[in-house]
Amino acid sequence: TIYTFGCGGMDVKVTFINSIEPSDFTRLSLPFIYVSVTATSNDGARHSVQIYSDLSGEWLSADSGKPMTWSTTKSNSLILHTFSLAAQTQFQATDNRVEYGLGYHAMIPSDGVTYQSGQDTVLRGGFRTGGALNNTADTNFRDIEQQWPCFAFAKNLGNITDSSTAPVVFAVGLSRDPAISYTAGGTQQSRSLFYRTQFSTDSDAISFFLNDYELAVSSANNFDSKLSTAASQISGTYSDLAGLAARQVASHIEVTVSTGSDGKLNASDVMVFMGNDGVNRMEEIYASAPFWIYINPDILRLMLLPNIRWQQLSSTNTGYVADDLGDTYPQASGPGSSLLRPKALESTSNMMITTAALIKATGNAAIVSENANLYKTWADYLKSNTLIPGQQTTSDGVMVGAPSNDTNLALKGIIALKAYADILSTLGQDGSAYSDTARSYASQWQSMAEANAGFAASYGDSGSWSSCYNLFADKWLKTGLFPESVYSKMSELYASNINKFGLPLGSRTTLTSPHWMIFAAGVTSDITTRDSIIKAAQDYIQNGKDDLPWPSIYDSIGGNATVAGVYNRPAIGGVYALLVQDLGTTVSTGNPNSGGSNGSNSRVIVQSTNLIVIYIFS
Repeated sequence: TIYTFGCGGMDVKVTFINSIEPSDFTRLSLPFIYVSVTATSNDGARHSVQIYSDLSGEWLSADSGKPMTWSTTKSNSLILHTFSLAAQTQFQATDNRVEYGLGYHAMIPSDGVTYQSGQDTVLRGGFRTGGALNNTADTNFRDIEQQWPCFAFAKNLGNITDSSTAPVVFAVGLSRDPAISYTAGGTQQSRSLFYRTQFSTDSDAISFFLNDYELAVSSANNFDSKLSTAASQISGTYSDLAGLAARQVASHIEVTVSTGSDGKLNASDVMVFMGNDGVNRMEEIYASAPFWIYINPDILRLMLLPNIRWQQLSSTNTGYVADDLGDTYPQASGPGSSLLRPKALESTSNMMITTAALIKATGNAAIVSENANLYKTWADYLKSNTLIPGQQTTSDGVMVGAPSNDTNLALKGIIALKAYADILSTLGQDGSAYSDTARSYASQWQSMAEANAGFAASYGDSGSWSSCYNLFADKWLKTGLFPESVYSKMSELYASNINKFGLPLGSRTTLTSPHWMIFAAGVTSDITTRDSIIKAAQDYIQNGKDDLPWPSIYDSIGGNATVAGVYNRPAIGGVYALLVQDLGTTVSTGNPNSGGSNGSNSRVIVQSTNLIVIYIFS
């Protein structure tokens, strides 16, 4: 995220970068971001420039009445502000905000760099007056809001003419150890972030991170260029969406390792957890799967493993896939209320389709062969429940209302059943019983879902229609269940129902979801209609009505997010659907266990929202 400010005769650029390297789990798991500042004279005159940045304890908690402590250390290679809540409870989160761990603000020492901790008005006032800080530490520990303790740096850039300065780089982060609590089969694990297998202290990790800046920027720019080239072949507008989606979805995962019986971190036991609303929610994994397939399919495999292991070891044999691993991140203690939700068909279909997409991308079906009993149980559940979903609902239905016998849900289950048959074929096994059933269901579905336009939202309701975005999975996985006439019918429906800011989920609502819109764009056989859907998604982003990260659901006519809290979710990775629709088998590059390596050209810049105060005086 780049901000450019005019400051008198100077142009100042502030860039927030979270460099994600999908093939290097050490770098991928570092919980730090870069904030860089450059300055250029815009009038040809010489200007004296000083820069200031601080963080407050508001990074630690939404409750500013909580007491905190802090420290500042300085060496020849690093100046590090560290701050934390005075009283902490591991794995504690409030309103989806984790409230334990250590906050960091760091710089590499150099000429003109000064630092200080203290009251916000004192630090900022002193900088305004003198353009520098006094290299001292406030030792009066207190509440976050009591005289607002802050942790600041200043940098004197000296006299600047028309040439741009070298970047002034700050590191900002919040580190937790352990990062997540994972329970399966009654055994609890406190899991750490992967980078800790390579660094003995956070100080060492931050020092590495700051010294890695130039490589991080170069690699990120290279990735962005490749992404732009690929997405622009679809459309320039689509390229914008893909770049923005990457920033949002990649920030929601944590790559973790367990601790072995010897007390050491086990770098061979890697699991990926996705957070925000719940832990490893299957609908979010399914929706974001195109992104992970495009970036590095192995991340998707490692994301499925915690869910699969929980199911394998669970004493609760439901016969279907649980919706998630817990309601509150970072506590992956197993599904609680989700087991009572009527979304068994959705979650089981999500697991099967996502697994099939993973196998299609990698050519490796070991995840199924190693858990054959589970996958067969789930396939049998699909076989028994898919065609007539009854009162089973979906994540969309929870938010906007769900019809009985939801045709889009049935569609997903039918495709998932055929996907399982194809997986068995990949393993050299006979899947004809599942394949034949899926083909029979697909034929019956077309008749029962018949409508005046497109296909009905519910069997028998011919006056309604559904966007049937799950049809995309048939195209993506090449399951071949539906004829071209079905796709043409959906194209005609889409073309006549696109509103200013998107394609509605169906005739019963004006609400839309951007990721499902792009799934629908992958369904249509008409390029004009596809591009109109993409353009509507972009129009929403540019309308400026919501000061929010990209919502998962909003009104397609008014352009407002209408469901509280449903924004900044990883499901937006579904925007990558068009990039993976015809993607063949890929092999992950790089060594995920490499620590401190140069890595490969596989980084992506991820947007971060930060409570950072930056002053630039000239």
